[in-house]
Order: sequence, then structure tokens, then C-alpha cells
Amino acid sequence: MRAKHCGQLASALCLFAVTISTSAGTGKSPTAQRCGVDQDRPAQRIFADPDGKLGWREYPTVKDVPELELGYGRFARLWAGRDGNVLVRMEEPGEDFAAYTDYCFDKTGRLIQLRFELRTSWGWGYREEGQIAKGVLAPQTSGFFGTKTDQPIAKPEQADDVPDALRPHLYLRKSQLPFSKLLCR
Repeated sequence: MRAKHCGQLASALCLFAVTISTSAGTGKSPTAQRCGVDQDRPAQRIFADPDGKLGWREYPTVKDVPELELGYGRFARLWAGRDGNVLVRMEEPGEDFAAYTDYCFDKTGRLIQLRFELRTSWGWGYREEGQIAKGVLAPQTSGFFGTKTDQPIAKPEQADDVPDALRPHLYLRKSQLPFSKLLCR
């Protein structure tokens, strides 16, 4: 019963992720702009590791991606941008929160900008966005927000309980992405 519930919740989170990516104006984010990508347009390529066990595969459309297992499954979209740039959005649903990270890689495959957003079931989220300098994110914007209002809020108490969740995973090279071998196909 729990597995079925988790599968249904994962589907709901994936649907929520699709809604966030199109309704929150991410197509206009500085990271998407720097990459020369409009995320409101369909991604050219779709990848997923639905359960964290069988590995990454490419899928023809978002609808073809199996349900993601909470805490283990991951989903990625790829857009080709201008000047050879590539934007990758990784989505990772969990039981209490979901993380969304946009990676902008230049034509040499180097990470040049990142946007990270964590949305929790506790009614708050955290986001940061900025350039990558010497292998480190240099946030130009960062802060907590209410997930219902999208307005800035003070740091919630629960934030201290999940410090690792508040930090994006950095793939400094496109070749370090967990599905990078599929990009050559």
C-alpha cells in the first residue's frame, strides 16, 4: 500500500514540477537567459532514472517517463541554447520536498550559471541563483519564500534540520552529469 501511495505522490510531484517550471516564469530566469533558452518551450531531450536503481534512460516525451520513486527517482530535461550553450533542468522529488536545479553549460561543457529551488511540504522553499566562479556558486540572489505566495520569508526553523537539501549538487562539467553518456547518442 505504501509503495502505491508513494507512486501516486511521485506522479503528483512530477505534475507539480511541470506546473512550476511553466507557471513560475523559469523561462525568463537569469540562468535560462544566459543560456539563451526559453524553458516555456518543450525540451529537446528528456532523461530519467525513475527508481535510482536501473540507471538513466532517454525518453521520447515527458509523458513516457515512468513514475518517479520518492527520494530516489530523478528527471532531467535538456534545451539547446544559443552559441552552443545547453540548459539542463534536474528535478528530484522527495517525501518532504522537491528540488529543481537548472544548469547552464557553455559550448565547452563548463558550468557557467545555476538556478536552484527547493520546495517543501512545510509551506516554505529556498532558492538561489548565480554564476559559477572557480568551481563555486556565487549567488546573486538567494532566500527563503512561502510556497503559496512565492513571497520572501524569514528563515524557517526546519531549515536547520535539512542543511544538505538546501545546497545544490554542482556538476562543473556537462560530462559529469549522471546521464552524460546518453548525450552522445
